[in-house]
Amino acid sequence: MEQMTIEVVDFKISNLDQVFYIQRTAYQPLFEKYRDESTNPYMETRETVLRKYTRTGTKGYLILKDKTAVGAVRVALNDKYGRISALCVLPQFQGQGIAQTALLKIDCMHPEIEMWFFDTILEEAGNCRLYEKIEYRKTGKTEKINDKMTLVYYEKRSENG
Repeated sequence: MEQMTIEVVDFKISNLDQVFYIQRTAYQPLFEKYRDESTNPYMETRETVLRKYTRTGTKGYLILKDKTAVGAVRVALNDKYGRISALCVLPQFQGQGIAQTALLKIDCMHPEIEMWFFDTILEEAGNCRLYEKIEYRKTGKTEKINDKMTLVYYEKRSENG
């Protein structure tokens, strides 16, 4: 079996169109399912994506599989704490361990981070399993977004911390 190569590379402004496309494509099915206009990254404009990826204290990354851009993620960094935000992988590449590998690589890229935080949709059991598989633990906090959707909050002690 051939081994895939996953890389996590720094976001550059020249990647904006790729990141915007990946984010819109990856989050569209969740938007259509839950209609969460206030929280879903699918609703972000190209300008909003650029602002979020380039704001102070944020690192943006492009996720490559065998040199092809298949995902993206933002990481907000604050001293010893990191928050994973808008992690997305194109639908045709989901379920291949790409997000899991990317998160583990990001942890290694930030040895200063002692605790990571993340939230996802409680009703998306596959997403919850992904994070729990790499040792994210539910904090106990949830936030009801609408009748169909609840956010669940996770944290993970860094491999480095």
